[in-house]
Amino acid sequence: MSTTERITLPSGNWIQLRDAKTLRRGDKKRAISSVTDTDRVVKMAYEMTDGLLAVLVIDWSYELPLPSKSLESLDLLPVEDDDALMKAIEPARLLIFPEQPNPADPKQREDPASPTEPSAA
Repeated sequence: MSTTERITLPSGNWIQLRDAKTLRRGDKKRAISSVTDTDRVVKMAYEMTDGLLAVLVIDWSYELPLPSKSLESLDLLPVEDDDALMKAIEPARLLIFPEQPNPADPKQREDPASPTEPSAA
């Protein structure tokens, strides 16, 4: 995704995100620092999304401060834009938090016929 691409949201508003490949360690730290409650999974997911939006959104059409200036702006966005925002930041989320293998998934378990050791435990 280029930094010049605008994503139109269901409400008709748009956001412009920086390229996820430009993220740095400091951006990851800022996104993680927005998580305050690790005991509640849903709340943690929203806090992480807010943190990522704060470092990714470089412009938008909402008449609100950018998330990098005020995370509270995100709470005022139309609810119909929520899923689209989550989807838009998915490439960045996967860069910062790569999917981990699921040991319960038989397709991800050790293959006894493989000549190499498993790459993930």
